[in-house]
Amino acid sequence: MKKFLALGAIALGYSIAATASLAEDWTPPGPITMHIAFPPGGGTDSQARLIAEELENRYGWTITPQNTPGKSGLIMAKEMQGAPVDGTVFGLGISEALDYGMADGAAGMTPDDVTPIVTTTLAEVAFVVPASKGWKSFDDFVAAAKSGEPLRVGAITPKIADVTYLMGKEAGIEMNITMVKGGRGMLNALYAGDLDAGFVAGAHSKGVKAGELVELVSGMSRKLSLTPDAPLLADLGVPYNLDIYFMYFGPKDMDSAAQAKLAQSISEIVLDETTKAGALLKANFGGGEAISGEALQAFIDSSFVSAKELMQAASE
Repeated sequence: MKKFLALGAIALGYSIAATASLAEDWTPPGPITMHIAFPPGGGTDSQARLIAEELENRYGWTITPQNTPGKSGLIMAKEMQGAPVDGTVFGLGISEALDYGMADGAAGMTPDDVTPIVTTTLAEVAFVVPASKGWKSFDDFVAAAKSGEPLRVGAITPKIADVTYLMGKEAGIEMNITMVKGGRGMLNALYAGDLDAGFVAGAHSKGVKAGELVELVSGMSRKLSLTPDAPLLADLGVPYNLDIYFMYFGPKDMDSAAQAKLAQSISEIVLDETTKAGALLKANFGGGEAISGEALQAFIDSSFVSAKELMQAASE
């Protein structure tokens, strides 16, 4: 099971301890609406619904999941503007909504317009190719491109597209980058031979274990669990990463007791592999990873600044 990141553990402990009496006594003043930033039926939807179910079982709360899909959570963030700040409205999205989704200013929001609560896990992002291509390393991929083979590469978000472009630029190769809808769409295109490669977040792990897919590059700031020898983006000269956390956040200025109680309660669930939610995270992402408090805020702030820099670099 994944543990708290060292800083995350300290920050979460500080956050909960600092409001322990408030959090311990807090109960929602009414039914809770839990937004889910993705359509019904997917992994994020299942994760959120299982967490909601466990919260209801443990505390007797009434929680209504509500799918509010779009832009990885940015639409959800807009929907929650002006919502009650008493803990009865919050949702699960991904961290990219708060950095790349807001960095260009078009959304009319910044991360300060939401209240971060807690992460549930880190998606293992990898640059993946079908095993049938015969490429064992990123060098093989680059060699194929330089030999004149046209490469079709998918991207499921603008941030991933920009990172993919910079990775190719540093390697001195050209790629035909195509936007794809969702991780499942990416995998379907790879298996069908419609794409040659693409960054995938978590959903590819079964294919790697089965020998059907090969991870060539870690998109994260740390090594891949299944292919630890794969280079990081930084190793390839790209000073950015695709660290994507699934995370809960609520409307701006959420009640601190509600924030602390939700962070504590959700953390306990996602780190417990005996719960349905914890077991799902273990199977799909290697386990839960709960970051809260100052560490989560620091991650969001730094990611927002990095997103602006990435946009600039990709436009040059």
